[in-house]
Amino acid sequence: MSWPISIGFILGVGRNRRIIVMAKILVIEDEPNLREEIVEWLMLEGHEVISAEDGLIGVQKAFQHLLDLILIDIKAPHLDGYAISLEIRANQTTGDIPFVFLTSSIAHQDVHRSMFAGVHDYLAKPFTRRELLQTLQTCLDKKAQIEQDHLHEVDQLRKTLQQEHEQRLLSAKMVALFSHDFRNPLASILSSSSLLHNYAERLDENHREIHFGRIEASIRQLVQMLDDLAVVSQIESGILTVKSQALNIAEFLQDIVEDFRAIHGETRQVLFESNLTDAFMADPRLLRQIATNLISNAIKYSPQTSEVRVRLDKRDGQIILEVQDKGIGIPEEDQGRLFSAFQRGSNVGKIMGTGLGLAIVKQAVDFFGGSIKITSQVNVGKTITLRLPASTPKS
Repeated sequence: MSWPISIGFILGVGRNRRIIVMAKILVIEDEPNLREEIVEWLMLEGHEVISAEDGLIGVQKAFQHLLDLILIDIKAPHLDGYAISLEIRANQTTGDIPFVFLTSSIAHQDVHRSMFAGVHDYLAKPFTRRELLQTLQTCLDKKAQIEQDHLHEVDQLRKTLQQEHEQRLLSAKMVALFSHDFRNPLASILSSSSLLHNYAERLDENHREIHFGRIEASIRQLVQMLDDLAVVSQIESGILTVKSQALNIAEFLQDIVEDFRAIHGETRQVLFESNLTDAFMADPRLLRQIATNLISNAIKYSPQTSEVRVRLDKRDGQIILEVQDKGIGIPEEDQGRLFSAFQRGSNVGKIMGTGLGLAIVKQAVDFFGGSIKITSQVNVGKTITLRLPASTPKS
């Protein structure tokens, strides 16, 4: 499991203790005096603090900010702590944020429900400033350790892959690419279904439809990932046969974009523009590989609430596909090597990834007989432009 990181960590070695420089923390508490006191305590420690007086506002703010930790009043109005945690778990962008329940009593059934909801710790009211800071320190330390372990595992995998036979390299690539990615849609399905089962009567129709749509989109994503596994294996083994068919590419990409909207709609605006109406010859498996990897890459490396634009056009006898984001961008010196497996930009920081997405895109584009180009500026964003042959079906 990985958590999105927006804080600075100074990690000690051996017996040295980790020192938290700053964390972005959301406090959801309906009692004004307590909420203000918690905010003041945390700000005095150098943390960036956001507060909300009820569960609905808290969930909205969780989707708007890149958070490191959430403090939740278990009896918050409108949506209680369990519903809030399920909402957060149901979204792939926020699903790994750790949270602590604030509660006046901890019954056995509360512990069971909290374990199912994924709570990381409890803090019993009334609590002191020292107890609050110690609890947060424990959660953030654990978060930092998991991050460090994950980076170590990726580094060990990379070293192992450099030494092993090509067939073992292929197997490890598949594990690295899909094992982690499978967990996100599964967590989204579990949290949305649990929320609908336990809180359906407290959600309006639109809210329920959002969760039903998220479940369906996540299931389609899982099925597609299984199909993609076979395609990627064939690409890497050099045995893939291109199977082109008449395809309305605009409608095909629109469906893919709709799935991303269903899953990431609260945290990203995924926009699609196209003037194409005709059918063209294309292999849908390769086209899906290209589109899903490019859109996933754009979402991963762009800030929350930002736009990801997908444009489709035809010029000079070629299909032009552009995916644009307003994210961290790619340094110029890194752009030439990112189409090789396990290569990532030097500015990705602690954003998790395998370094396989663009390599798969490049291989799929080569099978199409097309070309790919990156235009990017650090901290402004990037545009990846693909040119594919626009062959039309014969009558």
